[in-house]
Amino acid sequence: MDEVKLIVPSSIANVGLGFDTWSFGTLQPSLKVTYTKTTGDIEIEAKSPYQPPPGRVLGYAGRQALESFFRQVGIKDGAHILYEDDNYSVGGTGRSAADAVGAVISAAIIYEKKFTRDEIIALSAKGEPGEHKDNVAGSVNGRFNVVAISPSSKTASIDVYEVPDNLGVVVGYSSHKKVEGTEGMRRVTKYPVLAEDFIAQIGLISAATGALISGNVNRFLELVWGDRFHEPRRADIGGYGNFTANEFAELKKELFDQYGVALNISGAGKNVHFLYNKQQYKNGIVDAISPKTLPWFRERGIEILLKETEIAKKGAYDYAMEHYNL
Repeated sequence: MDEVKLIVPSSIANVGLGFDTWSFGTLQPSLKVTYTKTTGDIEIEAKSPYQPPPGRVLGYAGRQALESFFRQVGIKDGAHILYEDDNYSVGGTGRSAADAVGAVISAAIIYEKKFTRDEIIALSAKGEPGEHKDNVAGSVNGRFNVVAISPSSKTASIDVYEVPDNLGVVVGYSSHKKVEGTEGMRRVTKYPVLAEDFIAQIGLISAATGALISGNVNRFLELVWGDRFHEPRRADIGGYGNFTANEFAELKKELFDQYGVALNISGAGKNVHFLYNKQQYKNGIVDAISPKTLPWFRERGIEILLKETEIAKKGAYDYAMEHYNL
């Protein structure tokens, strides 16, 4: 086999409380990947209506992950990878993760290499700065993913859970131009954590995870927006825009109190996401929350484009199993 075609879902990582440990796979936007085996170099072609951020090239993560894969397996061939997206907004919705996942799974199929889900995640994470596995897990598995490091083996594994059908998701694409730099955003999360925040955060994470996997969406929504670790720190250095952590917390509380909606920022941002109960909002929540949300961000010089999406019930690994018997 010399050519593989895959559909790779996008991902929302660093979901609220689950910094560097939680991720969802989402259906829209998605990435179509066409991988062709060649005898030359690795060539990347990307067709997208969006321009990448300054200093970025669409497909760079796919190239890095594939180069690492080739070195590990001892492959000397080349490849041509065509990425085609359906209105991806670059930044904050897992585009680079989907690039890497598509490249690695396609190569595994081409070269008939059998890998587990966790192995594919580890290989794909080579395309990501810091090799954060939560960033790629959603694209590999869809659904809801929890990354955990074994105290015995010290290796990371990913638990995958089905998501209740009534959990709705809206992505808010932000016009904010980040000027703080990745290092500044990472540095602020390394400051010491107060015991009271640690204990409260562990309780929130445990209860929210239990609520989600048991199907109690309302309880999940009550808890998931209450992060006390990464989001407040990054907001207070202006990482997400011209607002403080307290200002953002007030907006989050108002949205939950008035609409039952949980607002979070995915990791380093800049995009936001809104989680809600579809049984309460059968036609989605964009119309309901726009009068409250859009002016709030606009007053701070930020335009937000709200788009409904859905949790992916399957990931690229499942697609490969069904179509190529990975």
